Amino acid sequence: MDWSIMMENYPNGLDTRYDRFLQTKIGAGLNGTPVTTLSMLARLGLDPWQVARDLSAMSKETAWAKLEKVMISFADLTHSAKSRQNIVTGLIASLH
Repeated sequence: MDWSIMMENYPNGLDTRYDRFLQTKIGAGLNGTPVTTLSMLARLGLDPWQVARDLSAMSKETAWAKLEKVMISFADLTHSAKSRQNIVTGLIASLH
């Protein structure tokens, strides 16, 4: 297999800079299934790698506020506000 062609066709799929952010387990869904940042973003119809890139380019404060809004919009997680804020803080730290 020619990996250079794959890299051209799927530039986001092989980008490992954001693995820690994307693979972090952020909770369990309502059905008990583990939810990662990647699965949450994908289920919201967002490109996880693009979101990671965008957040890492923002100030910590702006990125934190944007990611918290995304988490609030994901109805399959039921976190207290304090728990969600702690998760967002850890995720943003993994990007900056």
